[in-house]
Amino acid sequence: MSRPPTRDPAPVPEYPFRFTCQRSGNCCAVPGGVVRVGDADIAAIASHLALTEAACRSRFVAPGGDRLVDGPSHACVFLLDGAETSCAIYPVRPERCRTWPFWPELLADPEVLRRAAARCPGIQLDPELAEG
Repeated sequence: MSRPPTRDPAPVPEYPFRFTCQRSGNCCAVPGGVVRVGDADIAAIASHLALTEAACRSRFVAPGGDRLVDGPSHACVFLLDGAETSCAIYPVRPERCRTWPFWPELLADPEVLRRAAARCPGIQLDPELAEG
């Protein structure tokens, strides 16, 4: 299944919602969220931040080497909060971040999707699902 563009508010037939990113940062601020990273992600993040890969791993990757560490309040370590919530690595964010909210677990469970929509202002549920 190909991922639809996240800036297009048009409905996608296989998804029970529309999505237009509002850049709220709410998806990045969920405690317990795990963002898996691979070698290519780490290389891209390091390059974007002008760090060596070793320095990037040391600062931002958990000891197991396969996920980002948690930031303040267990939010994403790259979530910047200021006048406008933003991502410090947005142009090179990992696949898990790029594909929000088109995740299999949101499609598999309507309640999980409703909770995500309550948190994310960019998700507009189809009325039948929103009422459920």
